[in-house]
Amino acid sequence: MKRDAIACCTLTILVIAFFFRLFWPEPLLLVTPDFGRSDAWHFTFVTKYLLGKSLQSGMLPLWIPELGAGFPLLAEGQTGTFFLPNLILFRLFDPVTTYNVSIVFAILTLGWGMYVWLRLMKFQIFPALFGSITLAFSGMILAQLPHGALLQGVSLLPWVMACTLLLFQKKSRYAMVLWSFIFSQQLLTGFPQAAFITLLFAAGYGAWLLIGSSTKATDSIRFFVSFIAALGLSAIQILPSWEFLTQTTVARGITPDTASYFSYPLKHLLTLANPFALGNPKFGTYPSFFNFDGSIFWENVGGIGYIPIVFFFVHLTRRVRVNLHLFFFLATIISFLLILGKYSPLYLIYSFWPFHLFRVPSRFIWIFIMSIIILATRGIDTLWQQKRMQKILRLTIVILATVNTIILFTTWYSYHALEPASAWLHPPKILSSLPKEANVLTVGAEAVHNRSFLTSGWQTVEPYRVLRESLAPNSNAIWKIASSAVYAGRFLRRPSLFDDMLAAGLMNDNNEATLSGLGKKFLDLSGVNTIITVIPLSQTGTSRLTNNIMQDNITVWNNPTALPRAYLATHTILATTKEEAFAAISRDDFIPGKSIVVEKPLANSFHPKETATGRVRLTQQTETSLTVVVENNDSDAVLVLTDTYYPGWLASLDGKRVPILPTNIKQRGDVVPPGNHEVRFFYAPKSLAEGTVVSLLSIVFLFIAVVFPLPSSKTRIDQTTSLPLPHRRRSRGL
Repeated sequence: MKRDAIACCTLTILVIAFFFRLFWPEPLLLVTPDFGRSDAWHFTFVTKYLLGKSLQSGMLPLWIPELGAGFPLLAEGQTGTFFLPNLILFRLFDPVTTYNVSIVFAILTLGWGMYVWLRLMKFQIFPALFGSITLAFSGMILAQLPHGALLQGVSLLPWVMACTLLLFQKKSRYAMVLWSFIFSQQLLTGFPQAAFITLLFAAGYGAWLLIGSSTKATDSIRFFVSFIAALGLSAIQILPSWEFLTQTTVARGITPDTASYFSYPLKHLLTLANPFALGNPKFGTYPSFFNFDGSIFWENVGGIGYIPIVFFFVHLTRRVRVNLHLFFFLATIISFLLILGKYSPLYLIYSFWPFHLFRVPSRFIWIFIMSIIILATRGIDTLWQQKRMQKILRLTIVILATVNTIILFTTWYSYHALEPASAWLHPPKILSSLPKEANVLTVGAEAVHNRSFLTSGWQTVEPYRVLRESLAPNSNAIWKIASSAVYAGRFLRRPSLFDDMLAAGLMNDNNEATLSGLGKKFLDLSGVNTIITVIPLSQTGTSRLTNNIMQDNITVWNNPTALPRAYLATHTILATTKEEAFAAISRDDFIPGKSIVVEKPLANSFHPKETATGRVRLTQQTETSLTVVVENNDSDAVLVLTDTYYPGWLASLDGKRVPILPTNIKQRGDVVPPGNHEVRFFYAPKSLAEGTVVSLLSIVFLFIAVVFPLPSSKTRIDQTTSLPLPHRRRSRGL
């Protein structure tokens, strides 16, 4: 145990040494660009920042009004709201420190888990340490630092595998509870593809462990019950996320072409030893995935170094018996076929559920790399235990392992873009040019970003400040500025349909944007009162944007005819398809602020006048509630909110529950009669309430299973045979 503790401390010291600069002498932020934007800055940090602010105010990040006219952040999932390290750390500490700690903790979790798993497989201490360090510092992991949910999800993969080994070896209720808890935590990280890949790996691993077992049925049931219990524990996140999935553009799954688009090119095998064999994104030398048939560097790079590969082949040259090592050899082959995606003879699998729910088949590289490392570690372990020339062999292994660690450490140490947190979080200059209650739309920032990304990489981050300064989503939420756009892993169907229609009138060829009269109408309808452009903008039509202000090549345009967040409309047009809705809004007699599109006929009692004279006031605004006061209304009308229509939002009119109508494709509406009224909108998702109940019941079930276990059949037999039979007398004496 003492030597194991020393090994884990060694791994911990290496990880802390790698990331220490994030904390001292001043806090740094990871802002590494991706294609189109920086996932680190525009998604991972922002969502974690919002999580921290919500938790510290005693709330959950259920609904964020500043993102896309309202967005269900918790339901989207990747924030990892209920993942225990997130709940604890982001509740207690400032966002920057916690964000950096979460990165370090994920890498440590991964490394510790790999070490524990290897030791449970009876590997010697030093080979197990080598395997854990190689995984923790591999390109497969360190290239993915900008993707926080992915990183946290994959960090628990070796722990689930270790618990699977315990589950089938120990056959105890404690192993079942531990497996359920660890896998539920992986589900709660909010990256379902990680859990899906882990489950496939664990199920195959468990099936292999059953070979030769005399209790196959019982062990299989034990694994299945553990899985169901894990689903129950994580239901608090699964049910809202499932509801979110039903509202997205890929509710029925993605097409096979999309599901297999980001496939692994064979030439990427070169990056197993040298991660930059095909180019380095930092210097702009890695090909664009448009020109590389859908290849993305950070999804495909293995980067474990030459030495593990050598030991991998050393192990293959030895006689392989039918045991767990054969399993990892088969796992290497099968996972390799899966990462090939559209190039694979297994490509048809991406047409079926649940494979067609996810993009990026090359993420099966997680199994591929882990299997290679395990077999390489086996090769080292075999040599480590050789009796002949033991000292020379061990010294050679230590030297080679040290060299490989140094290579991995230095290779990735300077890869990512890091910026002082104080400077990066300083409010952008553009804020002083925005009107009060600004609702912005940023145009062209991605195009400017990509010009630098594809040609020069990020040797300097100066070209990428345009996304920060122009409030490209989701960074706008940090400064409490509302944006009509949102950046997420999956996009809601209704806002996406509306954005497609807007794109027909706001065309962007990456060099210049053109706003037509139709585009202006959609901007008005969505309530966008401020347009921020970083490329030239030309306008057609009679109604135009005004008062343009330029700062550092960023132009702020005012839209004086944008609709307010809440207004009364009396002219309703029925449209049951997106084509009908587009045609209705395009008509000359469709007047934003008076006309709206509805999907179902309103009640026969709805008799509006041609115009309504009432006015509305917004009161008591919070993230999850809004009160609207309607005054002096002389007609039946529809109260319209430009906020996003989404399940879980409820409404009451003068204290009585009323239905919310989808209007203008993506917005909310509520019929109000003449007179003065108070309309209250509040977000109370039923899916979260139901998920909470299921999770609490699952906790109770597991507690009872541990504290009051049912006796096994063997125990019952033993107890029965130990009792005196009723027709026999107790023996006295000898």
